[in-house]
Amino acid sequence: MLGNAGRRIVGGLMIALGLGIGAAQAQETTEQRLMRLEEEVGRLSSAANADVADRASEGDRLSWHGYGELHYNNPGGSGVPDDAEPAIMDLHRMVWGLSYQFNDRISAHTEVDFEHAARDMELEFAYLDFAITPALNFRAGSLLMPVGPLNEFHEPPLFYSVERPYVQAYIIPTTWQEGGAGVFGSLGGLKYRVYLVSGLDAAKFTPDQGLRGGRGKVNNAPSEDLAVVGRLEYVGLPGVDLGLSAYQGGANPNRNAALTDADVGIWEADARLRFGGLDLRGVVATVAVDAADQISAVTMKTIGDQMLGWYVEAGYDVLRLLGRDQSLVPFVRYEAFDTQRSVPAGLTADPTNDRTVTTAGVAYYPIPDVAIKGDWEGWKDGTGDRGGRVNLGVGYQF
Repeated sequence: MLGNAGRRIVGGLMIALGLGIGAAQAQETTEQRLMRLEEEVGRLSSAANADVADRASEGDRLSWHGYGELHYNNPGGSGVPDDAEPAIMDLHRMVWGLSYQFNDRISAHTEVDFEHAARDMELEFAYLDFAITPALNFRAGSLLMPVGPLNEFHEPPLFYSVERPYVQAYIIPTTWQEGGAGVFGSLGGLKYRVYLVSGLDAAKFTPDQGLRGGRGKVNNAPSEDLAVVGRLEYVGLPGVDLGLSAYQGGANPNRNAALTDADVGIWEADARLRFGGLDLRGVVATVAVDAADQISAVTMKTIGDQMLGWYVEAGYDVLRLLGRDQSLVPFVRYEAFDTQRSVPAGLTADPTNDRTVTTAGVAYYPIPDVAIKGDWEGWKDGTGDRGGRVNLGVGYQF
């Protein structure tokens, strides 16, 4: 048997051994915890890096664009639109658009127009593109009609006047969108678009604004009648742009029994020549309305069976002579348009719908995407009435 001294020695050894084992266990637990923490930090870091990469990739796929314009209009004279109204200041358009690239083949494109200080909202377009080859691609959705040089590309810096040319409002009903699908592509210096789309509504045509009220705007638009629309452009020579547009389709989307033969055809040609600082443009468009007598009976208004409009424009960048990066372009445009060029037998055309407009002004571009404009319009109609309007504006795109 151990004495008291022996028992004290053994007890001390046991305590020391226990403390050593506990310390070893504590040390092992700390190392394990550190390893787990390191593993967790590594996992979180990898996840964070992957998230950053995903966000960067997402940012590359998404792009934002838009345009806007502020107008001041001071009308005077009986031949001018809104001639009875006082001078106005109007934030005419503020447009925001988003595009998203799903992959190398599929992309989405949208644009919403907030007009008159966001009092009115309109869908400009919303469609999907399916890229196949440069020569053949597919498009579907709410589409801007490829008729004329302005309807698809109408950002304010792209034209010199404060207001858009009137031929491309009264004859070609810009801005004009319909639901549909089709193909597009390019072959060398040729570009084309061809779509099958919902047709116009003849019951909403008017004597003074022609086809404009008949646009469906893809808003629960009746589509019993369809139309084919297309555009061919030649851009093979620097400074030379040539275009041809055509539209043909039924104009009785509601299957109105009184409008069984309503049909619309549009033919348009345009050219733009740019040499040095000189910029020359021209557009001509004609509209044929079948069964205009039926349409006139339904609307109780005289609808033209032939409509015609054209304009020529010349501008020159005077700052080009000074070698400046900015542009200052004095311009003049003469246009003539008649929404009752011909009317059905037994009906009489209103001479006030036979109009000419001379626009002269200047557009200043501090940078290519910003335009500050001022011009004067001289109006005359078939009765001899004349009027003038002063316009000031600023526009931008991004």
